[in-house]
Amino acid sequence: MADRSLRQVDNRPSKNGTPFTGSGRNARLLRGLLIPLLPFLVSARLAGPAALSEVESLDPCLRSSQLIQLAKSLASTPGVGDSYDAAVALALGGGQRGVRTLSSFEENRYFVYASGSAGPGVIRRLVILKPSVFVIDDEAQQGSRTVMCLRSDNSPSISAEGVRLMEDGSEILWESPQPQQVTYNAVHQQEPAAGGYRVEAAFQASPYASRSLSVFQVSDKGSNNPTVDAKLVPARDVWELTVPADERIMRLWLPTASGGAGEIAVSTATGNTLVEREPLPSGILPHGPEGNPLLESWDADYRGAKPPAWDIGQPADELQKVVNQGTVAKCRAVDLCCGSGTDAVFLAAHGFDVTAIDVAPTALAQAKQKAEKAGVSVRWVLADVLNPPTLEPFDFLYDRGCYHVVRDQNLTAYLETIRRISRPGSQFLLLSARREEQAAAGSPGVTEEELRYDFLPLFDVEWLRAIKLQSNEPGSSPLGWCALLRRSAKP
Repeated sequence: MADRSLRQVDNRPSKNGTPFTGSGRNARLLRGLLIPLLPFLVSARLAGPAALSEVESLDPCLRSSQLIQLAKSLASTPGVGDSYDAAVALALGGGQRGVRTLSSFEENRYFVYASGSAGPGVIRRLVILKPSVFVIDDEAQQGSRTVMCLRSDNSPSISAEGVRLMEDGSEILWESPQPQQVTYNAVHQQEPAAGGYRVEAAFQASPYASRSLSVFQVSDKGSNNPTVDAKLVPARDVWELTVPADERIMRLWLPTASGGAGEIAVSTATGNTLVEREPLPSGILPHGPEGNPLLESWDADYRGAKPPAWDIGQPADELQKVVNQGTVAKCRAVDLCCGSGTDAVFLAAHGFDVTAIDVAPTALAQAKQKAEKAGVSVRWVLADVLNPPTLEPFDFLYDRGCYHVVRDQNLTAYLETIRRISRPGSQFLLLSARREEQAAAGSPGVTEEELRYDFLPLFDVEWLRAIKLQSNEPGSSPLGWCALLRRSAKP
Protein backbone atom coordinates (compact mmCIF):
# COMPACT_ATOMS: atom_id res chain seq x y z
CA MET A 1 0.00 0.00 0.00
CA ALA A 2 1.24 3.48 -0.78
CA ASP A 3 2.63 5.74 1.92
CA ARG A 4 -0.23 8.14 2.78
CA SER A 5 1.94 10.69 4.61
CA LEU A 6 2.29 14.03 2.81
CA ARG A 7 5.73 14.61 1.37
CA GLN A 8 7.64 17.78 2.21
CA VAL A 9 7.60 20.55 -0.41
CA ASP A 10 10.42 23.01 -1.09
CA ASN A 11 8.85 26.39 -0.31
CA ARG A 12 11.72 28.56 -1.45
CA PRO A 13 10.33 31.33 -3.68
CA SER A 14 11.00 31.02 -7.39
CA LYS A 15 11.62 33.96 -9.72
CA ASN A 16 7.93 34.60 -10.16
CA GLY A 17 7.13 34.28 -6.48
CA THR A 18 5.49 30.84 -6.48
CA PRO A 19 6.99 27.94 -4.51
CA PHE A 20 8.87 25.17 -6.26
CA THR A 21 7.27 21.72 -6.22
CA GLY A 22 10.22 19.89 -7.70
CA SER A 23 13.62 20.42 -9.25
CA GLY A 24 15.13 20.47 -12.71
CA ARG A 25 13.71 21.43 -16.10
CA ASN A 26 10.90 18.85 -16.13
CA ALA A 27 9.82 19.85 -12.64
CA ARG A 28 9.60 23.50 -13.70
CA LEU A 29 7.62 22.54 -16.77
CA LEU A 30 5.24 20.35 -14.77
CA ARG A 31 4.82 23.11 -12.24
CA GLY A 32 3.58 25.31 -15.08
CA LEU A 33 2.05 22.67 -17.32
CA LEU A 34 -0.11 21.12 -14.67
CA ILE A 35 -1.28 24.22 -12.80
CA PRO A 36 0.27 24.86 -9.38
CA LEU A 37 -2.52 25.36 -6.88
CA LEU A 38 -0.92 27.16 -3.97
CA PRO A 39 -3.32 30.11 -4.36
CA PHE A 40 -6.14 27.60 -3.96
CA LEU A 41 -4.44 26.07 -0.92
CA VAL A 42 -3.93 29.38 0.82
CA SER A 43 -7.58 30.20 0.25
CA ALA A 44 -8.69 26.88 1.68
CA ARG A 45 -6.64 27.52 4.80
CA LEU A 46 -7.86 31.09 5.24
CA ALA A 47 -11.51 30.54 4.42
CA GLY A 48 -11.92 27.18 6.12
CA PRO A 49 -13.27 23.89 4.84
CA ALA A 50 -16.89 25.03 4.70
CA ALA A 51 -16.11 27.86 2.25
CA LEU A 52 -18.11 30.23 4.46
CA SER A 53 -17.27 33.05 6.84
CA GLU A 54 -19.76 33.69 9.60
CA VAL A 55 -20.49 36.88 11.51
CA GLU A 56 -23.29 37.85 13.86
CA SER A 57 -25.15 41.06 13.07
CA LEU A 58 -26.92 43.08 15.75
CA ASP A 59 -27.87 46.14 13.71
CA PRO A 60 -30.15 46.30 10.65
CA CYS A 61 -28.33 49.32 9.18
CA LEU A 62 -24.96 50.13 7.75
CA ARG A 63 -22.96 52.45 9.98
CA SER A 64 -21.37 55.58 8.59
CA SER A 65 -18.32 54.89 10.76
CA GLN A 66 -17.80 51.57 8.93
CA LEU A 67 -17.69 53.32 5.55
CA ILE A 68 -15.32 56.00 6.79
CA GLN A 69 -12.93 53.64 8.56
CA LEU A 70 -12.73 51.25 5.62
CA ALA A 71 -12.19 54.10 3.12
CA LYS A 72 -9.35 55.47 5.26
CA SER A 73 -7.81 52.03 5.61
CA LEU A 74 -7.89 51.42 1.85
CA ALA A 75 -6.46 54.87 1.14
CA SER A 76 -3.54 54.23 3.49
CA THR A 77 -2.72 50.80 2.04
CA PRO A 78 -1.09 50.91 -1.41
CA GLY A 79 -1.73 48.07 -3.84
CA VAL A 80 -3.54 44.99 -2.57
CA GLY A 81 -4.07 44.97 1.19
CA ASP A 82 -6.10 42.84 3.56
CA SER A 83 -9.60 44.29 3.85
CA TYR A 84 -11.29 40.91 4.31
CA ASP A 85 -12.57 41.35 7.87
CA ALA A 86 -13.76 44.93 7.33
CA ALA A 87 -15.45 44.05 4.03
CA VAL A 88 -17.19 41.06 5.63
CA ALA A 89 -18.51 43.24 8.44
CA LEU A 90 -19.79 45.81 5.94
CA ALA A 91 -21.23 43.33 3.45
CA LEU A 92 -23.02 41.23 6.06
CA GLY A 93 -23.87 43.95 8.55
CA GLY A 94 -27.54 44.33 7.61
CA GLY A 95 -30.55 42.37 8.71
CA GLN A 96 -31.89 41.13 12.03
CA ARG A 97 -29.80 39.40 14.65
CA GLY A 98 -28.50 36.06 13.42
CA VAL A 99 -25.73 34.30 11.58
CA ARG A 100 -24.65 35.68 8.19
CA THR A 101 -22.62 33.83 5.59
CA LEU A 102 -20.12 35.18 3.08
CA SER A 103 -20.14 33.25 -0.18
CA SER A 104 -17.53 35.13 -2.25
CA PHE A 105 -14.65 37.55 -1.85
CA GLU A 106 -11.88 39.08 -3.98
CA GLU A 107 -9.45 41.90 -3.34
CA ASN A 108 -7.85 43.46 -6.39
CA ARG A 109 -5.45 46.40 -6.69
CA TYR A 110 -8.41 48.53 -7.79
CA PHE A 111 -11.48 46.97 -6.20
CA VAL A 112 -12.86 44.78 -3.43
CA TYR A 113 -15.83 42.45 -3.91
CA ALA A 114 -17.84 40.52 -1.35
CA SER A 115 -21.25 38.88 -1.44
CA GLY A 116 -23.37 36.77 0.81
CA SER A 117 -26.51 36.59 2.92
CA ALA A 118 -27.17 39.92 4.64
CA GLY A 119 -30.35 38.83 6.37
CA PRO A 120 -33.29 36.45 6.00
CA GLY A 121 -33.86 36.09 2.26
CA VAL A 122 -31.54 38.96 1.28
CA ILE A 123 -28.52 38.51 -1.01
CA ARG A 124 -26.02 41.39 -0.86
CA ARG A 125 -23.21 42.33 -3.23
CA LEU A 126 -20.62 44.86 -2.08
CA VAL A 127 -18.23 46.35 -4.64
CA ILE A 128 -15.64 48.92 -3.54
CA LEU A 129 -13.86 51.06 -6.09
CA LYS A 130 -10.76 51.78 -4.04
CA PRO A 131 -10.49 53.62 -1.87
CA SER A 132 -13.76 55.43 -1.25
CA VAL A 133 -16.70 54.43 -3.47
CA PHE A 134 -19.02 51.68 -2.20
CA VAL A 135 -21.71 50.00 -4.31
CA ILE A 136 -24.26 47.84 -2.50
CA ASP A 137 -26.72 45.72 -4.46
CA ASP A 138 -29.34 44.03 -2.28
CA GLU A 139 -31.79 41.54 -3.68
CA ALA A 140 -34.69 40.11 -1.70
CA GLN A 141 -35.81 36.59 -2.43
CA GLN A 142 -39.33 35.12 -2.55
CA GLY A 143 -41.16 38.33 -3.40
CA SER A 144 -39.89 40.39 -0.46
CA ARG A 145 -38.75 43.99 -0.70
CA THR A 146 -35.35 45.28 0.34
CA VAL A 147 -34.72 48.16 2.71
CA MET A 148 -31.43 50.09 2.71
CA CYS A 149 -30.63 52.22 5.74
CA LEU A 150 -27.65 54.07 7.20
CA ARG A 151 -27.01 55.01 10.81
CA SER A 152 -24.96 58.06 11.79
CA ASP A 153 -24.24 60.07 14.91
CA ASN A 154 -24.86 63.31 13.02
CA SER A 155 -27.87 64.82 11.31
CA PRO A 156 -28.01 64.14 7.54
CA SER A 157 -28.85 66.58 4.78
CA ILE A 158 -31.44 65.20 2.34
CA SER A 159 -31.98 66.62 -1.16
CA ALA A 160 -33.08 65.51 -4.59
CA GLU A 161 -29.49 64.37 -5.25
CA GLY A 162 -29.43 62.03 -2.28
CA VAL A 163 -28.13 62.11 1.29
CA ARG A 164 -25.10 63.95 2.65
CA LEU A 165 -23.72 63.71 6.14
CA MET A 166 -20.60 64.81 7.97
CA GLU A 167 -18.79 62.69 10.51
CA ASP A 168 -15.28 62.42 11.93
CA GLY A 169 -13.80 64.90 9.45
CA SER A 170 -15.32 63.07 6.46
CA GLU A 171 -18.30 63.56 4.18
CA ILE A 172 -20.52 60.73 2.94
CA LEU A 173 -22.72 61.09 -0.13
CA TRP A 174 -25.39 58.42 -0.68
CA GLU A 175 -27.18 58.07 -4.02
CA SER A 176 -29.58 55.38 -5.19
CA PRO A 177 -29.52 55.07 -9.00
CA GLN A 178 -32.74 53.06 -9.09
CA PRO A 179 -35.05 52.45 -12.06
CA GLN A 180 -37.87 53.55 -9.74
CA GLN A 181 -38.38 56.66 -7.63
CA VAL A 182 -36.55 56.81 -4.29
CA THR A 183 -37.34 58.88 -1.21
CA TYR A 184 -35.22 59.19 1.92
CA ASN A 185 -36.45 59.50 5.49
CA ALA A 186 -34.35 60.43 8.53
CA VAL A 187 -35.37 59.64 12.11
CA HIS A 188 -33.57 60.89 15.22
CA GLN A 189 -33.50 57.96 17.62
CA GLN A 190 -33.19 58.77 21.31
CA GLU A 191 -32.80 55.26 22.68
CA PRO A 192 -29.30 54.66 24.09
CA ALA A 193 -28.96 51.37 22.25
CA ALA A 194 -29.77 52.96 18.88
CA GLY A 195 -28.76 56.59 19.24
CA GLY A 196 -28.07 59.08 16.47
CA TYR A 197 -29.90 59.19 13.15
CA ARG A 198 -31.31 56.44 11.01
CA VAL A 199 -31.72 57.24 7.30
CA GLU A 200 -33.83 54.87 5.23
CA ALA A 201 -34.40 54.72 1.47
CA ALA A 202 -37.95 53.95 0.37
CA PHE A 203 -38.33 52.55 -3.14
CA GLN A 204 -41.51 53.01 -5.13
CA ALA A 205 -43.29 49.78 -6.02
CA SER A 206 -42.25 48.52 -9.45
CA PRO A 207 -41.17 45.32 -11.22
CA TYR A 208 -37.72 46.01 -9.72
CA ALA A 209 -38.90 46.43 -6.14
CA SER A 210 -37.14 43.29 -4.90
CA ARG A 211 -33.78 44.92 -5.62
CA SER A 212 -32.11 48.05 -4.26
CA LEU A 213 -28.90 49.68 -5.46
CA SER A 214 -26.97 52.23 -3.41
CA VAL A 215 -23.72 54.10 -4.09
CA PHE A 216 -21.80 55.70 -1.21
CA GLN A 217 -18.82 58.04 -1.67
CA VAL A 218 -16.55 59.00 1.23
CA SER A 219 -14.39 62.12 0.93
CA ASP A 220 -12.61 64.61 3.18
CA LYS A 221 -14.86 67.18 4.76
CA GLY A 222 -14.98 70.39 2.73
CA SER A 223 -13.53 68.85 -0.44
CA ASN A 224 -16.58 70.03 -2.40
CA ASN A 225 -16.79 66.79 -4.35
CA PRO A 226 -19.62 66.73 -6.86
CA THR A 227 -22.28 64.05 -6.80
CA VAL A 228 -21.22 60.53 -7.71
CA ASP A 229 -23.38 60.68 -10.83
CA ALA A 230 -23.64 56.93 -11.22
CA LYS A 231 -25.52 55.82 -14.33
CA LEU A 232 -27.73 52.72 -14.34
CA VAL A 233 -29.09 50.83 -17.33
CA PRO A 234 -31.58 48.41 -15.76
CA ALA A 235 -32.94 45.22 -17.27
CA ARG A 236 -34.74 42.25 -15.85
CA ASP A 237 -31.67 40.02 -16.03
CA VAL A 238 -28.61 42.30 -15.80
CA TRP A 239 -28.17 45.81 -14.43
CA GLU A 240 -25.29 47.77 -15.98
CA LEU A 241 -23.88 50.42 -13.67
CA THR A 242 -21.22 53.03 -14.47
CA VAL A 243 -19.58 54.81 -11.53
CA PRO A 244 -17.05 57.62 -12.09
CA ALA A 245 -14.90 58.60 -9.11
CA ASP A 246 -11.34 59.68 -8.24
CA GLU A 247 -10.26 59.91 -11.89
CA ARG A 248 -11.40 56.32 -12.43
CA ILE A 249 -14.49 54.75 -13.95
CA MET A 250 -15.90 51.44 -12.79
CA ARG A 251 -18.42 49.51 -14.86
CA LEU A 252 -20.43 46.68 -13.35
CA TRP A 253 -22.69 44.12 -14.97
CA LEU A 254 -24.85 42.76 -12.15
CA PRO A 255 -27.31 39.98 -12.93
CA THR A 256 -29.94 38.77 -10.53
CA ALA A 257 -28.62 36.45 -7.83
CA SER A 258 -29.68 33.39 -9.82
CA GLY A 259 -27.86 34.69 -12.90
CA GLY A 260 -24.32 34.50 -11.53
CA ALA A 261 -21.76 36.81 -9.98
CA GLY A 262 -21.53 39.40 -12.74
CA GLU A 263 -18.59 41.22 -14.31
CA ILE A 264 -16.42 44.28 -13.68
CA ALA A 265 -14.15 46.61 -15.65
CA VAL A 266 -12.10 49.58 -14.40
CA SER A 267 -10.47 52.33 -16.47
CA THR A 268 -9.00 55.77 -15.96
CA ALA A 269 -11.07 58.83 -16.76
CA THR A 270 -8.98 59.22 -19.93
CA GLY A 271 -9.84 55.70 -21.13
CA ASN A 272 -6.76 53.69 -20.12
CA THR A 273 -7.70 50.18 -19.04
CA LEU A 274 -6.87 49.22 -15.46
CA VAL A 275 -8.99 46.06 -15.24
CA GLU A 276 -10.19 44.37 -18.40
CA ARG A 277 -13.80 43.24 -18.30
CA GLU A 278 -13.62 40.09 -16.19
CA PRO A 279 -15.88 37.93 -14.04
CA LEU A 280 -16.56 38.64 -10.40
CA PRO A 281 -15.91 35.72 -8.04
CA SER A 282 -18.37 33.00 -7.14
CA GLY A 283 -16.26 31.82 -4.20
CA ILE A 284 -13.78 33.11 -1.65
CA LEU A 285 -10.48 33.73 -3.44
CA PRO A 286 -7.02 33.78 -1.82
CA HIS A 287 -6.49 36.99 0.11
CA GLY A 288 -4.35 38.62 2.76
CA PRO A 289 -0.55 38.75 3.04
CA GLU A 290 -0.11 35.18 1.82
CA GLY A 291 -2.97 34.80 -0.62
CA ASN A 292 -2.79 38.10 -2.52
CA PRO A 293 0.76 37.68 -3.93
CA LEU A 294 0.07 34.11 -4.98
CA LEU A 295 -3.18 35.00 -6.70
CA GLU A 296 -1.49 37.90 -8.48
CA SER A 297 1.39 35.67 -9.59
CA TRP A 298 -1.01 33.06 -10.93
CA ASP A 299 -3.16 35.58 -12.80
CA ALA A 300 -0.06 37.31 -14.22
CA ASP A 301 0.79 34.14 -16.18
CA TYR A 302 -2.16 34.95 -18.45
CA ARG A 303 -1.24 38.61 -18.89
CA GLY A 304 2.13 38.00 -20.55
CA ALA A 305 2.96 38.10 -24.24
CA LYS A 306 3.42 34.31 -24.31
CA PRO A 307 0.80 31.92 -22.94
CA PRO A 308 1.86 29.68 -20.04
CA ALA A 309 3.32 26.26 -20.87
CA TRP A 310 0.13 24.35 -20.13
CA ASP A 311 -1.96 26.55 -22.47
CA ILE A 312 -1.46 24.46 -25.62
CA GLY A 313 -3.99 26.30 -27.79
CA GLN A 314 -5.95 23.19 -28.75
CA PRO A 315 -8.11 20.64 -26.93
CA ALA A 316 -6.12 17.94 -25.17
CA ASP A 317 -5.71 14.83 -27.32
CA GLU A 318 -7.12 12.51 -24.65
CA LEU A 319 -10.22 14.66 -24.21
CA GLN A 320 -10.84 14.67 -27.95
CA LYS A 321 -10.56 10.87 -28.04
CA VAL A 322 -13.19 10.16 -25.37
CA VAL A 323 -15.62 12.65 -26.93
CA ASN A 324 -15.09 11.75 -30.60
CA GLN A 325 -15.23 8.01 -29.88
CA GLY A 326 -18.42 8.36 -27.86
CA THR A 327 -16.86 7.09 -24.64
CA VAL A 328 -18.32 10.15 -22.95
CA ALA A 329 -21.68 11.33 -24.29
CA LYS A 330 -22.85 14.93 -24.11
CA CYS A 331 -24.11 15.77 -20.63
CA ARG A 332 -23.56 18.24 -17.77
CA ALA A 333 -19.80 18.63 -17.49
CA VAL A 334 -17.31 20.55 -15.34
CA ASP A 335 -13.77 21.54 -16.29
CA LEU A 336 -11.63 21.97 -13.18
CA CYS A 337 -8.83 24.55 -13.43
CA CYS A 338 -9.95 25.39 -16.96
CA GLY A 339 -7.35 28.11 -17.67
CA SER A 340 -8.12 30.04 -20.85
CA GLY A 341 -10.93 27.65 -21.67
CA THR A 342 -9.86 25.73 -24.79
CA ASP A 343 -11.06 22.37 -23.47
CA ALA A 344 -14.29 23.81 -22.06
CA VAL A 345 -15.10 25.44 -25.41
CA PHE A 346 -14.42 22.12 -27.15
CA LEU A 347 -16.90 20.34 -24.87
CA ALA A 348 -19.53 23.03 -25.39
CA ALA A 349 -19.09 22.83 -29.16
CA HIS A 350 -19.87 19.11 -28.90
CA GLY A 351 -23.16 19.64 -27.12
CA PHE A 352 -22.07 19.45 -23.47
CA ASP A 353 -23.62 21.73 -20.85
CA VAL A 354 -20.33 23.06 -19.46
CA THR A 355 -19.31 24.74 -16.23
CA ALA A 356 -15.64 25.74 -16.08
CA ILE A 357 -13.82 26.79 -12.89
CA ASP A 358 -10.57 28.68 -12.46
CA VAL A 359 -9.03 31.05 -9.92
CA ALA A 360 -7.44 33.44 -12.45
CA PRO A 361 -9.83 36.20 -13.62
CA THR A 362 -7.67 37.06 -16.64
CA ALA A 363 -7.77 33.43 -17.78
CA LEU A 364 -11.57 33.40 -17.56
CA ALA A 365 -11.83 36.69 -19.45
CA GLN A 366 -9.79 35.10 -22.26
CA ALA A 367 -11.92 31.97 -22.03
CA LYS A 368 -15.13 33.96 -22.44
CA GLN A 369 -13.73 35.59 -25.58
CA LYS A 370 -12.90 32.15 -27.00
CA ALA A 371 -16.42 30.96 -26.30
CA GLU A 372 -17.98 34.02 -27.93
CA LYS A 373 -15.77 33.58 -31.00
CA ALA A 374 -16.75 29.91 -31.22
CA GLY A 375 -20.43 30.73 -30.76
CA VAL A 376 -20.87 28.48 -27.70
CA SER A 377 -22.11 29.01 -24.18
CA VAL A 378 -20.07 28.07 -21.10
CA ARG A 379 -20.78 28.88 -17.47
CA TRP A 380 -17.50 30.47 -16.31
CA VAL A 381 -16.96 30.37 -12.54
CA LEU A 382 -14.21 32.36 -10.83
CA ALA A 383 -13.53 30.29 -7.72
CA ASP A 384 -11.05 28.18 -5.78
CA VAL A 385 -11.29 24.57 -6.90
CA LEU A 386 -10.58 23.44 -3.34
CA ASN A 387 -13.27 25.69 -1.92
CA PRO A 388 -15.89 26.00 -4.67
CA PRO A 389 -19.40 27.42 -4.44
CA THR A 390 -22.31 25.04 -4.11
CA LEU A 391 -22.79 23.24 -7.44
CA GLU A 392 -25.15 20.51 -8.49
CA PRO A 393 -23.34 17.21 -9.20
CA PHE A 394 -22.07 16.74 -12.76
CA ASP A 395 -22.23 13.75 -15.11
CA PHE A 396 -18.69 14.30 -16.42
CA LEU A 397 -15.68 15.73 -14.59
CA TYR A 398 -12.49 16.76 -16.34
CA ASP A 399 -9.15 17.63 -14.74
CA ARG A 400 -6.00 18.39 -16.71
CA GLY A 401 -3.48 19.33 -14.10
CA CYS A 402 -4.88 19.92 -10.62
CA TYR A 403 -4.72 16.57 -8.89
CA HIS A 404 -1.05 15.67 -8.91
CA VAL A 405 -0.09 19.00 -7.32
CA VAL A 406 -2.75 19.10 -4.61
CA ARG A 407 -1.98 15.55 -3.62
CA ASP A 408 1.22 16.86 -2.05
CA GLN A 409 -0.52 19.86 -0.53
CA ASN A 410 -4.23 19.41 0.28
CA LEU A 411 -5.48 16.11 -1.06
CA THR A 412 -8.34 15.97 1.44
CA ALA A 413 -9.90 19.21 0.17
CA TYR A 414 -9.53 18.16 -3.47
CA LEU A 415 -11.17 14.76 -2.91
CA GLU A 416 -13.99 16.44 -0.99
CA THR A 417 -14.63 18.74 -3.94
CA ILE A 418 -14.69 15.75 -6.30
CA ARG A 419 -17.11 13.95 -4.00
CA ARG A 420 -19.44 16.95 -3.78
CA ILE A 421 -19.63 17.62 -7.52
CA SER A 422 -20.03 13.99 -8.65
CA ARG A 423 -22.65 11.31 -8.10
CA PRO A 424 -22.90 7.56 -8.70
CA GLY A 425 -22.34 6.98 -12.41
CA SER A 426 -20.40 10.22 -13.03
CA GLN A 427 -17.40 9.78 -15.33
CA PHE A 428 -14.11 11.49 -14.55
CA LEU A 429 -11.29 12.01 -17.07
CA LEU A 430 -8.06 12.73 -15.19
CA LEU A 431 -4.78 13.80 -16.81
CA SER A 432 -1.92 13.86 -14.34
CA ALA A 433 1.86 13.89 -14.15
CA ARG A 434 3.42 10.42 -13.81
CA ARG A 435 6.18 9.43 -11.45
CA GLU A 436 7.84 6.07 -11.87
CA GLU A 437 8.13 3.82 -8.82
CA GLN A 438 11.94 4.02 -8.90
CA ALA A 439 12.00 7.84 -9.08
CA ALA A 440 13.70 9.76 -6.32
CA ALA A 441 11.62 10.91 -3.38
CA GLY A 442 10.15 14.35 -4.00
CA SER A 443 9.97 13.94 -7.78
CA PRO A 444 6.86 15.51 -9.33
CA GLY A 445 3.85 13.43 -10.28
CA VAL A 446 2.16 10.37 -8.82
CA THR A 447 2.67 6.64 -9.13
CA GLU A 448 0.01 4.24 -10.35
CA GLU A 449 -0.38 2.85 -6.84
CA GLU A 450 -0.92 6.33 -5.37
CA LEU A 451 -3.50 7.29 -7.98
CA ARG A 452 -5.50 4.10 -7.49
CA TYR A 453 -5.32 4.38 -3.70
CA ASP A 454 -6.62 7.96 -3.70
CA PHE A 455 -9.64 7.39 -5.91
CA LEU A 456 -10.74 3.80 -5.27
CA PRO A 457 -12.84 4.72 -2.20
CA LEU A 458 -15.21 6.59 -4.54
CA PHE A 459 -14.42 5.51 -8.12
CA ASP A 460 -13.93 2.42 -10.23
CA VAL A 461 -11.06 2.63 -12.72
CA GLU A 462 -12.26 1.98 -16.26
CA TRP A 463 -8.74 2.48 -17.61
CA LEU A 464 -5.40 3.88 -16.56
CA ARG A 465 -2.83 4.50 -19.30
CA ALA A 466 0.67 5.91 -19.40
CA ILE A 467 0.86 8.87 -21.80
CA LYS A 468 3.02 11.87 -22.69
CA LEU A 469 1.58 15.19 -21.59
CA GLN A 470 1.23 18.02 -24.10
CA SER A 471 3.05 21.35 -23.75
CA ASN A 472 3.50 24.44 -25.91
CA GLU A 473 7.27 24.23 -25.34
CA PRO A 474 8.87 22.43 -28.32
CA GLY A 475 10.42 19.08 -27.44
CA SER A 476 8.87 18.92 -23.97
CA SER A 477 6.54 15.97 -23.36
CA PRO A 478 6.57 15.07 -19.66
CA LEU A 479 5.41 11.68 -18.45
CA GLY A 480 1.73 11.48 -17.59
CA TRP A 481 -1.30 9.38 -16.76
CA CYS A 482 -4.69 9.28 -18.45
CA ALA A 483 -7.36 7.76 -16.22
CA LEU A 484 -11.05 7.32 -16.90
CA LEU A 485 -12.89 6.79 -13.64
CA ARG A 486 -16.56 6.15 -12.88
CA ARG A 487 -18.15 7.09 -9.58
CA SER A 488 -19.37 4.00 -7.74
CA ALA A 489 -22.46 3.86 -5.53
CA LYS A 490 -20.35 4.40 -2.45
CA PRO A 491 -21.07 7.55 -0.37
